[in-house]
Amino acid sequence: MTRVPGPGPGIREVRVTDLEMTDPAQLRPGREPSVVATLIRAGRPAPELSRFFYRAVGGDWYWLGRLDWTLAQWSEWVTSPGHEMWTAWVEGTPAGYVELASDDTGSVEVAYFGLLPTYAGVGLGGWLLTRAVERAWEIDGTTRVWLHTCELDSPAALANYTARGFVACRTSVEHWDTSAPSPGPWRGSR
Repeated sequence: MTRVPGPGPGIREVRVTDLEMTDPAQLRPGREPSVVATLIRAGRPAPELSRFFYRAVGGDWYWLGRLDWTLAQWSEWVTSPGHEMWTAWVEGTPAGYVELASDDTGSVEVAYFGLLPTYAGVGLGGWLLTRAVERAWEIDGTTRVWLHTCELDSPAALANYTARGFVACRTSVEHWDTSAPSPGPWRGSR
């Protein structure tokens, strides 16, 4: 996304919603996916992998803020304290990912989460989000798990978040430059 100061040509008001869980008992697990999936933690910082998933998952949903990041910026992100990256694989193929960012206040953000387009609709999203939230609550001192979404995100995103037990805690309106289509990877070519 490209946030801008206010209205203008090609500028759209976008509703952003923050959601949270403040107790692990709020989690409502997703069903098992209709495919056999494996979840793997990136045991070493992997800036290239983080960038790959950011583009492959977010390209259709206006995830624009990090497209011009350098390798050094990606490296800083994946080596920051509290960062964890988990990837979902189906038959040896990357299917989705989640990046968690915990801090010393007990807050764990589901910073990035999503599926590659090929894997939408097979129950993988609910399963992956369930695993992510379970892992977030396993981190010592966690008192809150949260994430944010917006109206330009996947149509399934908000429904998945609320089905897992997240509740809205804040909404805001931002101005985004959507004059050009999101860069893909597949926008307009599916």
